[in-house]
Amino acid sequence: MRRLAAICLAALIPAVAGAAEAPALDVQVVAAQAGPRGNVALVLMVTGTGLDPSALPNDPEGCDGSGYTRTDDPQETGCYKIAATENGKPVGGLAYDLMLNRGTTAYLLLRYRSPAKPGAARALRLDLSFKLWDDVVRSRRPEAEIDLAKAPGFADPDNAWGPLYAFQDRRLNEIYDALTASVAGDAELRQMIVQAERGWIAVKDADCAAPLAPTPQDLDQCRTLHTVERIDQLAALQRSLAGAGP
Repeated sequence: MRRLAAICLAALIPAVAGAAEAPALDVQVVAAQAGPRGNVALVLMVTGTGLDPSALPNDPEGCDGSGYTRTDDPQETGCYKIAATENGKPVGGLAYDLMLNRGTTAYLLLRYRSPAKPGAARALRLDLSFKLWDDVVRSRRPEAEIDLAKAPGFADPDNAWGPLYAFQDRRLNEIYDALTASVAGDAELRQMIVQAERGWIAVKDADCAAPLAPTPQDLDQCRTLHTVERIDQLAALQRSLAGAGP
């Protein structure tokens, strides 16, 4: 009972704010798909630091990656400006869709035409930025080269949710494994966590199969949304247990 009370109390105590950090964006390629005629599709994870979650652009309609304002209404800000090169050459036909905002992390589907010859090694450089009031928040390391050959692939360029779900599922498994390992000495608590996870999986599977004929994209999108929420829940529990101590 004391342990449970300590966990609950720890969850209510706000974390001490760290030193102020200049806002910046970190970009990771979650998955890459190279199609015929040089068409490329990338799933990106864009993580903001030193930002409030509400600061991230959340209205992709009318955004094409070319500027900070919507193409259909120049007075409306809220777009990412994206500069991309492969092997030092600008890409063509660049466009993006906002898949998901979660806290200070955004997931984007980026499409473009590669200037590289078929079969050539491709080194990608990405510079993402957006306007925040009178300032501009930029990529932390726009000069960094990304080897697309090392990024996980995906078969269907029309279903970017598939690789995103696989990515989030791996993250969830890592947190779950670490969480259960951290309570290995408390058999009762560990069993409670295991049973709760089994129950969550059953709810997720039932909810995502609820439509009469869900498409693969519908299924993967539903699974992704459930999974990112579960990651936050388990991460909060992990922090509470760590704060409670023995």
